[in-house]
Amino acid sequence: MKKYLIILFSVFMVISGSILAQEKVTKPVNIIEKRADKMALELGLTDVERANVKTLLEKQSVEVKKLKAELSTEKDDFKVKMKELRKTQDEELKNLIGNEKYTKLKENRSAEKAKMEASKAKL
Repeated sequence: MKKYLIILFSVFMVISGSILAQEKVTKPVNIIEKRADKMALELGLTDVERANVKTLLEKQSVEVKKLKAELSTEKDDFKVKMKELRKTQDEELKNLIGNEKYTKLKENRSAEKAKMEASKAKL
């Protein structure tokens, strides 16, 4: 009897774990929305600026997917093209939100990068 309960409990845990794992799939639209909200909160963006940033992020997502599809086999070329794309995207973002907010964004990015590197060093 105990064996059946243990087996039944194990099956239940496996099934519930797989169901929870399936629910965690996020859509790119949600990620873009979250990034725009985070930037608006951190930088104090207006509603208009936030909407413009969201539009820019959606456009960037499409461009990156297109670039990945074109250069899926050539990794070195992909890195070079991504750096160029990142530069142009940063310039567009700078024009949208202004120099002061862009500088603050760069500071936040470098702080997050340092935090990530510190956590990797601990491992």
